[in-house]
Amino acid sequence: MKRKIPLVILCVLFAGIAVYFGLGLCRQWRENKAGEDAYEVLMQYVAPQTPSASAESEKAESSPLRPEASQPGTAVSAEEADGTVWPLVDFDSLQEINPDVTGWICIEGTNINYPVVQGPDNSYYLYRLFDGNSNSAGSIFMDYRNERDLSDRNTILYGHHMQNGIMFNQITKYKDQAFYDQHPTGLLMTPDGNYKMEFVAGYVTDMNDDAWKMEFASDEEFFLWLQDAFSKSTFTGAAEPTPQDRVVTLSTCTYEYNDARYVLVGILK
Repeated sequence: MKRKIPLVILCVLFAGIAVYFGLGLCRQWRENKAGEDAYEVLMQYVAPQTPSASAESEKAESSPLRPEASQPGTAVSAEEADGTVWPLVDFDSLQEINPDVTGWICIEGTNINYPVVQGPDNSYYLYRLFDGNSNSAGSIFMDYRNERDLSDRNTILYGHHMQNGIMFNQITKYKDQAFYDQHPTGLLMTPDGNYKMEFVAGYVTDMNDDAWKMEFASDEEFFLWLQDAFSKSTFTGAAEPTPQDRVVTLSTCTYEYNDARYVLVGILK
């Protein structure tokens, strides 16, 4: 009888461990679901446009204002010569929910379709959703040192690499040339204008790299910085940058080694 006691204790111990991890997985699932649902709700403020939406396109074409010079609080829909059609983002409503909103990012053919915010530092939105609720998914957020109008030479957007596939998870897929070939551009809408991101480089790096550099002494220094990014890129881009360009850098975690990051650089057009 005495020999059975250790076996009983082991069974109870393993059962306790199983319950502990089971509850942890359940909590994580609920939190992931809450994050997904919170961003799904925000999709009501983005109206996807199609080439058939001729009324808006004709209105944009007849207006003296180009899409990139639209009125604050709106984003004009217009079909470009290459077939790009801009979604309409209701920034007025989004700003009522959260005045920290600076834009909306989407990459067609992926699940990257989120509002962009900017906090007082780079920690505030790390684990806060757009509505301010605590959640491990966090938000897509602009570096607090950047200008909201994207006037910096390098504007940095951060997002988590969530295991359930949301946020900036798919950014790391640019390690594959075929993925870049299918998704060479992204769209960045702001209250003051629309921008296309033409991706030119993406690479794995560590926190000591200058990928997050914002200020450059000259056009030449900036162009050398771009060329260094090209030399490390996991894909070959089609766009041809110039020393006068501005770029956006999308940054997320990757897991080749501790504190590894994948950064995706796009020229703003």
